[in-house]
Amino acid sequence: MNRLLVAMAGALLPAWMGCANTESPETLGCASEDFDRSACDIAAVSAVKAEGIWQANVTLDGLDTPGALRLLPEGPLLFNTPLKERPEAGGPFFLSSEYTDSTVPLRLVLSACQAPEATRVTGEFRRCAHGAADLEGTFEAVRVQRLAGEDEASGVELVAEVPLPRGAVASDVFVSGGYAYVTAYADGLFVFDVRDPAAPQKIAEVTPSQDVWRRAWVKGQTLYIASAAQGLLVYDVGNPALPKRLSALPADAPVEAWGLYEDQERLYVMSPYPRAEVLIFDLHQDPTKPLLMKRYFVEDSLINQGELPVEGVVTGNRLYMGHWRYGFAVADVSNPNAPVTLGRFQYDKATSRPVAVGTIQEQTIAFEASEGWGSRVRVLNVTDPKNITQVGQFQTRPQSTVSAMTLVGTRLYVAYAQDGLRILDVSNPSTPRPQAYYNTWRESDPGRGRAFIDGLSAVKVPGDGYLYAAETSRGLLVLREQ
Repeated sequence: MNRLLVAMAGALLPAWMGCANTESPETLGCASEDFDRSACDIAAVSAVKAEGIWQANVTLDGLDTPGALRLLPEGPLLFNTPLKERPEAGGPFFLSSEYTDSTVPLRLVLSACQAPEATRVTGEFRRCAHGAADLEGTFEAVRVQRLAGEDEASGVELVAEVPLPRGAVASDVFVSGGYAYVTAYADGLFVFDVRDPAAPQKIAEVTPSQDVWRRAWVKGQTLYIASAAQGLLVYDVGNPALPKRLSALPADAPVEAWGLYEDQERLYVMSPYPRAEVLIFDLHQDPTKPLLMKRYFVEDSLINQGELPVEGVVTGNRLYMGHWRYGFAVADVSNPNAPVTLGRFQYDKATSRPVAVGTIQEQTIAFEASEGWGSRVRVLNVTDPKNITQVGQFQTRPQSTVSAMTLVGTRLYVAYAQDGLRILDVSNPSTPRPQAYYNTWRESDPGRGRAFIDGLSAVKVPGDGYLYAAETSRGLLVLREQ
């Protein structure tokens, strides 16, 4: 199974590690006594309480893969598989789970060796097939807690909150004409009447069959949805309470769609698979019938290296892309039939996804964020796309990931997963200054600890005086700056 997509979706280690290597099993095992702890700080790791929700990062052959540990009394999980073994009182920090992949019995193990802090451990990871280790690496795990010294909120107040039915996980929100359209992965779409922002009312839902819906965009009375199985879905929402499906595009060969962006009557669909391309649709004649103009591929990107377009924005006839392992990329789309790649910004272990762009101090400034362990907002001067330079950055802490960003003037609204909403003053791009925050993540919320990407997943600022956010456990949130 491809490692990239699962990591991007926030799914965890058992899925992306692929099939077990049973031809040449290692001699090491996965029982507690199989680990050499002679150089470990046993007293420190034994004092760590294996409880609550933790973020973990496993490093294998230099590649990082984040996951989550749900160490609660009810439904404990290790990388989204049922926890089988946990530390006894006063014993070493040792966790294990078991599952079956294609009839092969597998066991995942985390054995802590050091505890630099009471809520942080490091150590060794192994996966065993038929009792022998076929994967080995290191790990770091940190318990999820509110940032030290912070309250629930500062400068932002909660106006309304509506959890999604059946525990659905909210992935995105788009607000148009007094209605909020919330996508929710396999649970599809939920439509809310937010003409009274203090009292949102669910008026419709559409549930897909064996599909994942990631993003939504509304233009007039037409809704566009990014589908993992069918590409671009087009719906008539002239009556938002009764969404009517019109088409799935491209009709001849479905693609996987991720990010969506509309500009100047053109719709840009980021499609990581199967060809790592951006599909450009013409909406001039009829928004309900998008016409495919161009399939744009970044010429020197390598699909087999995970260099895939995931998210993007368009402004000033330039397309700015979060292109995963390729990094941040810029293309001239003044002629949408012949886009021209202008430049890129690459960095170590790139996982480029969310992007926001604007003009600040007469310079074109892009805000790009990596996804995963070590995520941060990078501030890039892209005035000359052939010579992109980083001029600033913002990070809360390595274990929280940036999920989405919205730029309004010189205020950047960041959906920062477990660290909730962060509002930054970016009038001086080199020094983003925190202005307000709202901590949405609570350990007691249902569904916590099932995936690394957990918490605030999207935030939109439609200009009606309110902020609309999608939260993986809490659903639709309506907020207001104070």
